[in-house]
Order: sequence, then structure tokens, then C-alpha cells
Amino acid sequence: MLKNPLSATSATRAEPPPIPAPRPGARWPIGVLRAVSVLVLIQVLLQAALAGGFVTGQVSLLGLHSANGTLLFLTSGLLVVGAVLLVRPGRGPWWPIVVATSVWLLITFQAGIGFARLIGLHIPIGVALMGLISGFTWWACAYRTRR
Repeated sequence: MLKNPLSATSATRAEPPPIPAPRPGARWPIGVLRAVSVLVLIQVLLQAALAGGFVTGQVSLLGLHSANGTLLFLTSGLLVVGAVLLVRPGRGPWWPIVVATSVWLLITFQAGIGFARLIGLHIPIGVALMGLISGFTWWACAYRTRR
């Protein structure tokens, strides 16, 4: 009997290669994100302390508040970079990029309304930023990478 070369038998059928298990992501990006988020949190806390001192009459603290706000703008930009690194190469969740970008945009807006002296809007947004970055820092410090 002649065998049909096109018909596949179990002996000649090629098994597909096994699918490899997903590689774990790099672990160092979460360390970067933790460090930067703690730094941003400290700066936001310092902003509140400087604003409180200014409101109670220490007018010289306004310059420090302004300088720290400018530095906070730059540092929060690093927070976005840290969140991107967590996703790639860290293989972490994508949503921290959205939160970090929101923090950066809020700080940018906050600095603008601060320089415009719109205090009625500046203070509540500062309080919201305090809560947002506190929660984000807590998450970053509690997050565990897959092994």
C-alpha cells in the first residue's frame, strides 16, 4: 500500500514547541519608582509646611515655597519616568503611568495658579495632591514584583 505523503499521522506530525513561561520583569524599576515617589511626597509635605509658615506671617518662606514648587515640577516628571520604567522593563501594571502623569499635570497646574496668586484654588488642589501622592507612595512601597 502506498502512503499519501500529505496525510499526517501521529508519527510524522510535528508537535508545536512548548510555550515558554513569561519571564519576570526587572526588579530595579520598582526601587526607582519608590525612591522618586518618596522624594515627591517629602517635597509636597515641605510645600505644605512652607505655605503654613507663609500664611502665619513668615513672608520670607514664600521664596522657598516657590523654589520648592519649581523643583517639585521637575521631580514629578521623574515620577512619570519611573512609572514608565515599571511597565517596561519592569513588566508591572500600566495604570501608575496614568497616576504619575496626573500628578505631574496637577503640579504643573498648581504652580501656575500659585504664581497667579489664586489661593482659593491653590490650597484645595494642594490638599488633593497630598492625598494622591500619599496613596501612590503607599502603593509603590507595598507593591511586590512577580518572581
